[in-house]
Amino acid sequence: MKLLTVGKDISELIEQIKWSGDTKQVARTIQFTIAKNKKDKDFPTVVIDEGAEIIMQDDSGKDVFGGIIFDIDKSASSKVETYLAYDLMFYINNSDVNKIFEGTPETIVPGICTELGIESGTMAATGVNISSMPCFGKKAYEAIMMAYTAAAKQNGSKYIPLMTNINKVSVLEKGTLCGAVMTGDYNLIEATYKSTLQKLVNRVLITDKNNNVIKTVEDAASIQKYGLVQRVLKQNDGEDATTQAKKMLVTVESSATVSGVPNDFRAVSGYSIIVQETDTGLYGQFYIESDTHTFSCGKAQMDLTLAFENLMDEREIEETA
Repeated sequence: MKLLTVGKDISELIEQIKWSGDTKQVARTIQFTIAKNKKDKDFPTVVIDEGAEIIMQDDSGKDVFGGIIFDIDKSASSKVETYLAYDLMFYINNSDVNKIFEGTPETIVPGICTELGIESGTMAATGVNISSMPCFGKKAYEAIMMAYTAAAKQNGSKYIPLMTNINKVSVLEKGTLCGAVMTGDYNLIEATYKSTLQKLVNRVLITDKNNNVIKTVEDAASIQKYGLVQRVLKQNDGEDATTQAKKMLVTVESSATVSGVPNDFRAVSGYSIIVQETDTGLYGQFYIESDTHTFSCGKAQMDLTLAFENLMDEREIEETA
């Protein structure tokens, strides 16, 4: 594994690297620490400023991350300097767009990228046409998700934007198998599983503006098995709150984490992975919601947070008067 910046390979100076991502945070990051020794004149040094480009490569020399330095932390008493870089999804997540888009999601997103001066890569094909998508003062990320949410409602697929080839914005089907497998007799060093009923909701009463119940949405099997927890949802005039009520239904919530050695660069947020661990019952395909890949002292470990359900960050297109 190599870390490159300002035209130099700084791998020998690195104390630790944490490469991470989260489906809720949009941009992937690298946080790394560099050793320093001002008392030794022969100790190698490198100057890294805000805005400098960082590239991480795997052992074969393939680029796996490209980003820009945003945070620098230094201390007179510390023997290391800490740097934080975001990939180019940072600009998608923090830049506004201000226009009405139309077309398919796979044509809308490249247009957004062009406006922000970022290259576009692979776009998941939907064939779903959007006649009007007003995005006045909306974040570019939100506009992307609005377009692909409209497609998801028609075809049932889930989508997520990710950087590919280090500098291209792509939109992929969320939950695609990454190719990595974690098993207890090979690379799995820890696995945890938790389930809870503390957020149980299995009946929603939909009321009108006068608090009259006009519809009930419930999970009968859950009520019979776990008992009744009920919520009330007031419907606005001219709206159908059924979809919102269904989203409020919650039964058993399950979560899991796995840790593995060695690291596998393919196991990143937005994809899915195969896990085979019998003690916790984690056996099958799981969705990677967050990942941290740590490189330190010649060792590499990955820590993944897994989900049992493939959920998309849905953003609705706002209707105009």
